[in-house]
Amino acid sequence: MKALDIFKRTLYIFLTVLIAMTYYSCGEDETVTPPPNDTTVAIFNDLVISERTIPFDSALSGVDLNRGRIVLDGDFIKDANLVDSISLGDSSFYFRSGDLSDIPVPGYQARFSLISLISSQSIFDTMKVIPDSDTTLSENDFTMDNTLSFRAPLVFTSTYGFYLKGKFDNNVTPYRVFGIIYLDSAYYDATGFKLKFDVKINKSGVNSFKSQ
Repeated sequence: MKALDIFKRTLYIFLTVLIAMTYYSCGEDETVTPPPNDTTVAIFNDLVISERTIPFDSALSGVDLNRGRIVLDGDFIKDANLVDSISLGDSSFYFRSGDLSDIPVPGYQARFSLISLISSQSIFDTMKVIPDSDTTLSENDFTMDNTLSFRAPLVFTSTYGFYLKGKFDNNVTPYRVFGIIYLDSAYYDATGFKLKFDVKINKSGVNSFKSQ
């Protein structure tokens, strides 16, 4: 009887340890690792850019569209500048390709296309592709060195597509970068003209963008 009791106790301990090991092993196997954050697509909201003022190299009138950052007009990393046509007797503004800036240094070439002259925040937020004849994009889909002009307040809240040609051609980006700009609002403050806008980009050369 004594030997039988020892056997039962030993069997009980063995089974208890086995069940515990199986439980914890299953728990570890079932741990879900969250997927990595997709950094090839991004949205940059509420960017505010200023008009060019003298001295130009200290004006926050350039934009690095690849990183969604407003930069100095004299920063070589810029893809576009906010410029005005005041020299022609007009106080309208527009985005111009960064490589066309001659003061103080040029930036990188950006090409634009008009998606919609009249748009809205909700349309931009849900936009997942740049409308095209097919699902792919190429350099030929972007035929403008600048956007159309606009004033404060905006008459239309427009959307534009863009291609960061200069950064791809100069190996700054490994893939073609495409994007969408939404002109949200324009106004004047004590320092001059301001434009608030949103940007969506895809860094993998694909016509696919986040919705929000």
